Amino acid sequence: MPTIAGANIPPPKSWDEFEDIVLSTAKLRWKSTNFFRNGRQGQRQDGVDVFGNSDEGMMIGVQCKNTIHRLSEDVICSEIKKAESFEPTLSALYIATTSSRDAALQESIRKISKERKIAERFFVEILFWEDIQHDLSLDEMEFFKHYPQFCPNKDIPKNALPKEYDKKLYDELINLLPTLGVIKFIDQQNMGDTFRDSNLDPLRTFNNEWNCADREFINADLETIRKSLWQKSEEYLMLIATHTRYLGNSMELRSIPVDWEFEQPKYLSEVVDSLHLLAEEIVDLHRTLIRTARNYFVGII
Repeated sequence: MPTIAGANIPPPKSWDEFEDIVLSTAKLRWKSTNFFRNGRQGQRQDGVDVFGNSDEGMMIGVQCKNTIHRLSEDVICSEIKKAESFEPTLSALYIATTSSRDAALQESIRKISKERKIAERFFVEILFWEDIQHDLSLDEMEFFKHYPQFCPNKDIPKNALPKEYDKKLYDELINLLPTLGVIKFIDQQNMGDTFRDSNLDPLRTFNNEWNCADREFINADLETIRKSLWQKSEEYLMLIATHTRYLGNSMELRSIPVDWEFEQPKYLSEVVDSLHLLAEEIVDLHRTLIRTARNYFVGII
């Protein structure tokens, strides 16, 4: 049986699905859950569809091009120019495309990137569909999230009752996000202070793994809450990624930039208030999930 990496997997036709796949592969390639899609359709994106911090702290931007045609150098230069306006400043820009590997285009990108390094600007690379497929194959769970048709659900029997299915899914979610774990942390943490970054890892796992078809509840009420909880978690983690920094050489402690307290105190206050408001919404949704599930599962738990 061929491996996932060696299989010929078709690229998605939808640009939205492609961006979701690129988001997953970015987290795998740079070994970091701190990657997010940039805004939504219709909003200004400054040449960046996916952004985040690598495990080394580099700010990475990815521009997605869902096309079967060869990208021209003019198109790439246009996207580079747009990305110059992205904040915070990028360390690198990657062009991700569904087209196949092209040696001539790779050479052009290398020359462009070399000139930019000399000018002390972010470097540029290109990821072809073969590269993206390889990155996605590094994690079977991520692969099957986007291509569930290639893997039957082995954990849930096909004849399982809907309530039993939802109960198993609910137990997984509560084990990942227990009330006295990450939920208690975001509820009590003053985000104007320094905090331990790893405390948010369970929320990042939820954000990374729970936005796919095999993590959807059958019960409509539970599914509505799960979806809202995921969306608020996405907003919260995006704000953390873009408005907090690691302290010194530490890859563990984070805080809002200390100079904001003197240079832009009003903006600092707005960011902290936004984080606290999102934290409050996440805690409330988590509480509502538990109460709704308790009511739904009466008689089987």
